[in-house]
Amino acid sequence: MPRLTEDGGVRASLEVGFGGGALPEAFSGLRGRVSRSIDGVAEFPFEDAQFDVVLMAGRAVSRRSVKEAHRVLKPEGCLHFIVMERTKSQEGFTLPQIYSVVRDGFNIVDVVRPAWWRFGSRGRTITICAQKKNWRPAINAYRPYV
Repeated sequence: MPRLTEDGGVRASLEVGFGGGALPEAFSGLRGRVSRSIDGVAEFPFEDAQFDVVLMAGRAVSRRSVKEAHRVLKPEGCLHFIVMERTKSQEGFTLPQIYSVVRDGFNIVDVVRPAWWRFGSRGRTITICAQKKNWRPAINAYRPYV
């Protein structure tokens, strides 16, 4: 989960691709005390490890933006995004496509679908919470025989 302050809130969050700043209800408790907002751009104009949480609109989700989110997140940071799920001929993502986009830098810890999800065929949304993986440098374990 995101790194929290003593009062239980998120310190710093980045909102990507929401335009007017209107966040979905699912993200209402994740906005940080310090919040920055940008449109979907190729490179985020921030230094490494600046944010506890990155909130991303579905239209901004791509392999490149996920890599940038990984770069600007702190070591225990989380990426949250909502995407449309593809059903037959509709546009959107399938779960395997989502996993392939985030697998290199994140572990998916939660997938949430609305309660009415099984009954509708249009507007199926999936909310994803992915926690940043912390890569450790490889240790050279080679020891020559003496």
